[in-house]
Amino acid sequence: MPHVLIVEDNRSLALVAKSFVERFSEFKAIVSTSREETKSIIKVNPLQFTAAIVDLNLPDAPNGEVIPDVLAANIPVIVMTGSYGEEIRQKMTGYGIVDYIVKQDKGAYKYASELVRRIHKNRSTKVLVVEDSKSEASAMQYLMEIQRFNVFVAYSGEQAIQLLQNHPDIRLVITDYNMPGMDGFEFSHRIREIYDKDRLAIIGLSGYEKSRITSRFLKSGANDYLTKGFAYEELLCRVNLNMELLDYIETFQEAAHHDFLTNLFNRRYFFEKGKALYEEAKQSGNDLCIAILDIDFFKKVNDTYGHEAGDFALKHLAQMLSETFSNEMLIRLGGEEFCILFQKNAEQASQSLDEFRIKISKSTIDTYKTKFSITLSIGLTDALGENIDEMLSIADFALYQAKENGRNCLIYSEKREEDLVEFKHNSRVSVR
Repeated sequence: MPHVLIVEDNRSLALVAKSFVERFSEFKAIVSTSREETKSIIKVNPLQFTAAIVDLNLPDAPNGEVIPDVLAANIPVIVMTGSYGEEIRQKMTGYGIVDYIVKQDKGAYKYASELVRRIHKNRSTKVLVVEDSKSEASAMQYLMEIQRFNVFVAYSGEQAIQLLQNHPDIRLVITDYNMPGMDGFEFSHRIREIYDKDRLAIIGLSGYEKSRITSRFLKSGANDYLTKGFAYEELLCRVNLNMELLDYIETFQEAAHHDFLTNLFNRRYFFEKGKALYEEAKQSGNDLCIAILDIDFFKKVNDTYGHEAGDFALKHLAQMLSETFSNEMLIRLGGEEFCILFQKNAEQASQSLDEFRIKISKSTIDTYKTKFSITLSIGLTDALGENIDEMLSIADFALYQAKENGRNCLIYSEKREEDLVEFKHNSRVSVR
């Protein structure tokens, strides 16, 4: 677990800071009350700290002397100060700190804690700076590296496009407007042909203060805009705002595509992503199999042990599926039904599924109140049918046959034309 260093001589404020850090960033906070103690803590293991929240005035460091000590250990610093002034601001930004915050109330520590979390995320986040002036590009790179981003620099729109192709996981682009060849407007438009706004953020830059530049950047696909000569704090706030928005969107998309109880993909994701795999298999002839797994007598589990035990069974099965089929697409279709999408031939899929069926039957589900086991019925097919819906239905009919055969078994529907005809004839039968 990452650690956060809190340097504060006021023990009450130190406890407030510690509480907010551990609550909002979920990191472990270590408190130091002096410069000497801070130096001793850092000396032991500086790499354990993802960031430090440092009081500007300590009894043995009244003028912020502890700040260079922490920065020298390559720990990003957030400074807490009791007062604000231009002289203090100039001094702090000159150090290369992430931010400085006035200790007005507890909200200051909440903001600092959220900033710590942002710094931690930034370490695995790629940023592209596009600026034809090497001096200005270097200055922007420095400001972004203070925030611990992984920074790439391009000196033209064409070079930037190549970098984006080589690093498709870049999350933020900061681009100048006035560049030779491809200007910032065209470059932003080119990006939006590939990346939507929920995938990558663009902040436009220009030395012009005219409002038409702002509006044209935004119309070309930029998320935000800054006029050159901006204060570092404004850059920090705008960057953080855009990155947080991307994080929120990603969180919502994850929730929309995952089952809450088991954390497997849900039915919606299956039809969104599974359709693409199906079309690829249909066109290329690549192997594709669908298996539907159903817990036998699941209603009896709920009736006998309670619905909480039923949830334990679902999570137990999901965990074992994740451990066994980590390279396959795993879906909870709903209720006690699960689905696996294999990009392998039916013989391989059938063998691994039958081994898993035996494995799950021998495992024990422990609810801390009772212990029990479950068995699975499985329907498998590699018959593509006319579309992904029909392929799923064929696997579902194979599952029905497994239930009819006494449960705790696997039925495979062969890829033959007569099977599809037979399926269409029998699909009127109520499955389960």
